[in-house]
Amino acid sequence: MHVHSTASELSRLGVQRSLHLPECATEPEEVYELAKAQGMDFVTITDHDTIDGALAIAHLPGMFVSEELTAHFLGEPQAVHVLCYGITPTDHEWLQAHSYDLECCAEYLNDRQITCALAHPFYAVGAPLTARHRRRLAQLFPIWETRNGSRAKELNLPAYLYIETHGGTAIGGSDDHAGIDVGRTYTETPAAAGPQEFLANIRAGRAGSHGDQGSVAKWAHAAMALAIRTLGDHQSAGRPDPQAILTIVERVLSEGEARTGATSVDLGPDDARALLRAWLAAIDLEVDEHRLLAKLQSGELSHSDLYRRARRVHERQLAAAVGQAVLGLQNGNLNELGQAAGRLFDACIPAIPYAASAAFLGREKLKLTRAEGERLRVAVVADGLGATHGVSATITQIRERGVPGYDVEVIGTDAGVDRRLSTVTEIDVPFYPGTKLGVPGVPALVEAIAEGRYDLIHVCTPGPAGAAAWLLARLLELPVAGSYHTELGAYAGLRSGHAQAGLLAELALSRFYGACEVVLSPSSATDERLERLGIDPHRIARWDRGVDLARFSPKLRDPQLLPGPVNVLYAGRLAREKGIDLLGDAFAAARERDPRLHLVLAGGGPEEAVLRERLGDTATFLGWQTGVDLARTYASADVFLFASRTDTFGQVILEAQASGLPVVAVAEGGPLSLIRSGETGLLTTAAPGALAEALLSITSQPLLAERLRRSALAAVAGRTWDAALQRLADGYDKALKSGQASLEAVA
Repeated sequence: MHVHSTASELSRLGVQRSLHLPECATEPEEVYELAKAQGMDFVTITDHDTIDGALAIAHLPGMFVSEELTAHFLGEPQAVHVLCYGITPTDHEWLQAHSYDLECCAEYLNDRQITCALAHPFYAVGAPLTARHRRRLAQLFPIWETRNGSRAKELNLPAYLYIETHGGTAIGGSDDHAGIDVGRTYTETPAAAGPQEFLANIRAGRAGSHGDQGSVAKWAHAAMALAIRTLGDHQSAGRPDPQAILTIVERVLSEGEARTGATSVDLGPDDARALLRAWLAAIDLEVDEHRLLAKLQSGELSHSDLYRRARRVHERQLAAAVGQAVLGLQNGNLNELGQAAGRLFDACIPAIPYAASAAFLGREKLKLTRAEGERLRVAVVADGLGATHGVSATITQIRERGVPGYDVEVIGTDAGVDRRLSTVTEIDVPFYPGTKLGVPGVPALVEAIAEGRYDLIHVCTPGPAGAAAWLLARLLELPVAGSYHTELGAYAGLRSGHAQAGLLAELALSRFYGACEVVLSPSSATDERLERLGIDPHRIARWDRGVDLARFSPKLRDPQLLPGPVNVLYAGRLAREKGIDLLGDAFAAARERDPRLHLVLAGGGPEEAVLRERLGDTATFLGWQTGVDLARTYASADVFLFASRTDTFGQVILEAQASGLPVVAVAEGGPLSLIRSGETGLLTTAAPGALAEALLSITSQPLLAERLRRSALAAVAGRTWDAALQRLADGYDKALKSGQASLEAVA
């Protein structure tokens, strides 16, 4: 009841025109044979605005002539597709001549008792249909296609529910354009002697829709089958160009429903052919493209089975490619990065058709599910939340408190998220033993983003999930807010011992954050850092952090909790980039002059063993602490020492201040925004002697310590999480406005 043939040769979709693909490449005779093979008693062809395909086989038994009419609301940009059954050439000519007036066409069809149905009623052929248009359509057409074989169940469901609740007749059709699912979605009536009785049964409401509905896999396989029929007989194409493949995916999403406009010249059939051949080689079915087509037609290979195979191949290849890339970095072989990028691209080829399909169908679902007045939705994509650090603590606050005016969901590969991604592998972060990141497969991430109906993507880190979400957002034309948490360039250089690694990280950060609509910065020092990376200052927004004043409090102080007469606390990672060597040197210098000092370290990391050996019994290592244990440790110490030069913010400084500790820190990075030296703490140069001197001035002068403690407590009182999350909401507002302005500029 809904199928296409080569008579629908001229494609109206932008991406198909660019790749020189027709609307359909199945000959009318083959459509008939495939339908009969599926057990159909009657057959028709509903090509777009033509009956040539149907006329070519009109002489065959059980065949009747039909078309899919494109008709417009008079004087309006809205249009629909109407399936017109059992028509004559005269009917066709009249309908085409009056297709500018839908109501006129509906009257013609009704007066002549021509069976007709509204095809895919909730699909926007032209401008989006309003409630007024849908109400009128229900009055004009009592028969609706509620089961369209090319559209996912969720897209068919609104039409089905409408017919079930308001009355009417439901029919089904495959809407096949590629010759692989003809007859698998169909309309059934009581027994009929011929086509006219069959159509009369439908008009009388004695009909029902049956068979398969659409899916990500069906949509992807239909596109590939169309390419096989059109492009498969040419000589083998070369290796696919990554930029061309990304452009194809982008066009599927931006032009997937554009039925007018110029044809792009930056893509061609060789690009589609190269992707098709690369995909076939990657999934290793040991069949050529035509044998694959035959397997899909016969049902020997189902859509779900083929998708499962492609997905597993992708996951295995991606895990291997990521592993090789990490090994190269750990071995200091930076020259292999180019080859690693090529392997990563190859690993994604099996998943690319399905990723494009899932993203496109996700956007279609969004149009049907978005309600007026609904709050905008944000996906916060974060890597490495299994470890204890500032990002994971911040994400916890977002999940617990929310962001004013937005519905926020956290996506990642770790526990403690709203949408957890399946991983193809876990990798050790290069040069950082014990820290692992999950690597999601492409389909898992695309499905999460597409199903989430998000208006904005917030990427926290350029890790595997963050980088993939960043790229996907670009393809989906979704605005991106990127938050800058970590000096990855400095970390890479310090931990690898290779200056080149730091430079490469800087280039990656510049590219990553440079493409974000807004970059969320926690401090003025980070603002300057971002500007040095080439980020436009107008795109930088402030998002600092808050502190839970109900959790961190001087009231939790226990003088007997810690072992030293005067306890100097550090909380955080015990790592080189956190200035842990400088901290050890400064403490040792201070203790030489005041043996009462005892260093307490709440945290862990790669330098812990070295520190234990060096500090001996002058230090106590508590390991990672959380909850009330950490809060009691803060409150029970006497002074907080922070020697990091690379922190973008310094969350532990706020926690120490809220706990009533005077703080000594290096006058670089985030601490500059948290401490007014001499008032709410002491800032010094990054030298052991300077830090030691500041530390001793506090431990030897109780009045100074008390003044700093009281001033810090007063200053930190205004740094609540509610205020911080409101600033995050302001950043989201800015990103959405910037994204909308960019889209309007392109349009």
